[in-house]
Amino acid sequence: MATTISVSVYSNSDDAFVAWAPSDSIPGCRGFQLERGRKSGADETIDLVENRTGFAKDNPQSGEHRSSSVWPFQRFDWTDHAVDVGATVRYRVTAMLASGDGLVAGPASDWTPWIELTADAGDGFSCYFNRGLVLSQFVARYLRDKKISPEVLKTQLQTSTDPAFRGFLQGDLGARLFKMLSDAQGGGLDLHAALYELDDDALETAMIGVGGKLHLVLSNGSGKTQDGNADSRKRLNDNGVPTIDRLLRSKGLGHNKFVVGSDAGGPRFVWTGSTNWSTTGLCTQINNGLLIEDPATAEVYRRQWDRLKAASPPVTTPAGFTPALVAANDTPTDLTVGAARVTVRFTPTSDGGDMDAVRDLINGAKSSILFLMFTPGPSGLHTLAAQRATEKSMYVKGVVSTLGLSKADSAKNVLDIQLVSGGHAFPPDRYTVVQPQGEGGDIGPWIGEVTRDDFLAQVGHAIVHSKILLIDHMTDDPVVITGSHNFSNSASTKNDENLVFVRGHKALARAYAAHIMSVYQHYRYRSYIREMQAQGKVPWSQLDDNDLWLKDELVSKAAEIAFWTQGGDA
Repeated sequence: MATTISVSVYSNSDDAFVAWAPSDSIPGCRGFQLERGRKSGADETIDLVENRTGFAKDNPQSGEHRSSSVWPFQRFDWTDHAVDVGATVRYRVTAMLASGDGLVAGPASDWTPWIELTADAGDGFSCYFNRGLVLSQFVARYLRDKKISPEVLKTQLQTSTDPAFRGFLQGDLGARLFKMLSDAQGGGLDLHAALYELDDDALETAMIGVGGKLHLVLSNGSGKTQDGNADSRKRLNDNGVPTIDRLLRSKGLGHNKFVVGSDAGGPRFVWTGSTNWSTTGLCTQINNGLLIEDPATAEVYRRQWDRLKAASPPVTTPAGFTPALVAANDTPTDLTVGAARVTVRFTPTSDGGDMDAVRDLINGAKSSILFLMFTPGPSGLHTLAAQRATEKSMYVKGVVSTLGLSKADSAKNVLDIQLVSGGHAFPPDRYTVVQPQGEGGDIGPWIGEVTRDDFLAQVGHAIVHSKILLIDHMTDDPVVITGSHNFSNSASTKNDENLVFVRGHKALARAYAAHIMSVYQHYRYRSYIREMQAQGKVPWSQLDDNDLWLKDELVSKAAEIAFWTQGGDA
């Protein structure tokens, strides 16, 4: 029987995650060529996706990339970053076989169906992502070319010195946030916002343009004893935007980042997610935004806004967390939005029901758990999720900005998961959960990147700031969990937070899967490099000029290859 290649695609507004699987081994295979068809009106342009890893015989140079027909991919998935919102694309994968000194095409897949990269997941849900990967090759080359440090980059982003580069980093997430403010400037729309951090000139200017139609509960940000938002607060107050000052100081965090949009008929939409309204939140961290255009859901958040206003200082019992606020937070709200089932939760709670609900979903996962987290703490929910990787058929992958391990373990940038029984569908993987790290020195064609230590010292304390937990995304009943909540006990008991659970929305789950895997693969490779260097080994950085790689991978990664090619948008 002839070898066939199956292909699946998972997409959102910014990326397409392409996964493929050959039906069996392919003698002489040196890798896979990936073609992208791009629709423009009635026409189609076909591009050969390029690879930045080459054969040793070609002596690859720093920054060099060649067509995957020449430097094929020796892997079974790829995140296509060269597409953007609005693009309509399809893909084809072809095995490239050794022939003399070159390569020839072998078995090929069919073209996938067309997909459109869009934030709109349907039924009123849209999800947005930025490109805040400072620990990356594209930022490393930008810093080198501009001859600037990470600290100077942060300053230039704040002042929009290079608006094109800033626009690239903030991506569709920033574009949609600014559009929301622009729409409100046009009249007919009131915005009720509850924000933790405000520190961006461009955002503040847009907010001032909204004027009295912006109603803002503004916390003190990360200032424990002082108001971390003092300058921004004064600027807004001086320019006709009065703030409701929720100054909790060291008693807790007013950590929300949500906005309710209302017209004359009442609340119409809510914006939530992980994104602080700051330059770092937009440009130098990984963040997400979720827009739910549903009046009933928006009304739930609007009522919470009213509670926060009522509980803000001069109320001081205790520190603005009034009994009425906490009592209301203890009761979740269940809604139906289209075909999806939605639960909204707020904190602080008195009973930890928010954390119990998330633990129950992690413990009840049937096939997969994917996540991005900021600081869940040393015994946080990332550890509970990782423990599920010890089970035979569970697929678990995640990135945590700060793992909360001992200093020695944290330096490894991976969370060790000890698999306690044999026969696993997914073989033992030291990189089940990774901590972000940049490659600090040149290696092969790769140039030194901003390191974790450099980032924390010069840019900010959050590398991955998203709070996303995705359960069973390949099934008919996936669960997407996101909001401001850090999946930590302190978020549950000490902070103003919001958390939304969306069940049964397959398109939304697949969009989040594409995003999580893009971030995970980025940092997994860097964790691998760091560990190999710590052991005095040379990390893999060139293509194998034989077909043994394929035979090995088809055995060691059989379950993972099959997992990602069972579904998708196409």
